[in-house]
Amino acid sequence: MEDNKFFKLVWRFNGLLISVAGILAIGVLLFAVFQIFKDVTRDRNTQNIVNIEESGEVKESWRLGHVANLSSHKTLMIPLNSDQSFNRGYFSKSSNSTRNYLFINTESNSNKWLFDHTNYLIESTNQLRMGDYTSKEPVLAILYTLVKLDSNTDNRLTPSDLTTVSISKPNGSGYKEILTDVEQVIGNTLLSETELFIIYQLNGKSFSSTINLTNFEIGNTKELPKVGI
Repeated sequence: MEDNKFFKLVWRFNGLLISVAGILAIGVLLFAVFQIFKDVTRDRNTQNIVNIEESGEVKESWRLGHVANLSSHKTLMIPLNSDQSFNRGYFSKSSNSTRNYLFINTESNSNKWLFDHTNYLIESTNQLRMGDYTSKEPVLAILYTLVKLDSNTDNRLTPSDLTTVSISKPNGSGYKEILTDVEQVIGNTLLSETELFIIYQLNGKSFSSTINLTNFEIGNTKELPKVGI
């Protein structure tokens, strides 16, 4: 008789443990489903993507970005940024990208845009000056990396597309494209106040070139050797 009571007690205790474990498992499952749902439906922000798909679902707004003061040339350089919003029903997505630059002369209060349109994605800019990133030396030129065409046909302009490398004077004038259909810009360095050295990848090959900062012409160009060759 005592044995029956003991086994009944053990059975009830085991049943209680199973019930508690089941409730905990359901709670964990519901929490995981909630987290997945929250991740899927959250707002998503991206950089350097321009959607060129013809769709009424894309809304675009514009704003001027951070002012760069090129004090030695008494010029202000201001990016024009676009914010594209996409509504996909169960989530929203936005993308910020630079599409143009405004140059303002602080002496005459005159101004000019780098382009007369906003068709390109300006992936990056580099204010070329002697010294490191803390240098106070005057800006000699501005180097741009931009995407002009959707080369991979995904209806977007992104850094995954082929890029164009261009250059201008510090006030935005004299703009000139120096390299096109570039797969990757690996790096660059100033050799002097009149010469820039740049390394890049084109058609599956790597090259190094010098660029004259006086006339923006490409000078000595060499293909870099492959490993073991």
